[in-house]
Amino acid sequence: MHETRRFDEADVVAGSQPRRIRPAVAAVQAALWAHSDRQVQLFILMTVQQRLATAADLTIAAQAVRRDRRRRLLLDVIAVVQGGVQSLGELDIAADFRKRGFPAPERQQIRQRPSGRHYLDVAMPAYRLVFEIDGIGHDEPQAKLDDLLRDLAVNSDNDVVIRIPLVAYQLDRERVLDGIAHLLNSRGWTAGAAGGRASSRAPRVTSVAASGPGARVD
Repeated sequence: MHETRRFDEADVVAGSQPRRIRPAVAAVQAALWAHSDRQVQLFILMTVQQRLATAADLTIAAQAVRRDRRRRLLLDVIAVVQGGVQSLGELDIAADFRKRGFPAPERQQIRQRPSGRHYLDVAMPAYRLVFEIDGIGHDEPQAKLDDLLRDLAVNSDNDVVIRIPLVAYQLDRERVLDGIAHLLNSRGWTAGAAGGRASSRAPRVTSVAASGPGARVD
């Protein structure tokens, strides 16, 4: 049981019985009371995923918090979610991409297909690359089929789809990030370039997968 000193009558859902506060405010308060920073991320993501409140609603509720040790973290997480991140795995990878200085991606980009709309996790149009972040749910046979058909459709647009299974990413994220850096280099990106823009020349790159005589790249 928690008691807040930030209560405002305007936060109460009109006509609710029993009286309850708006989901965005409740989520922000839960995040402030969370046991860990990871739990803060979870509360915010779940609220948006379940469509209980929008990222914009959460921003307004968080900005009403004037002093709290987690205020900055809370606003940062909401900003990333507003940019399109929809899972903890995507949140981790987004943070790692920023640390490496990778080009700023487009998230949840929409592609219209005859079968309906497709949402791309992470797209880098300037480099014709699409990264799909796969949690455990993508191991199901139907999910694998759906992923394959979607990848074929994206590849038909001359983009290249790179799938990042979270279980593999967590095993050795630095090697995965090194591989992504090499891939971006091969497509004209230069580390430290202003705004992550492509350089005029694409440097020659040797795949990090090739090591030693007889090494194979599949």
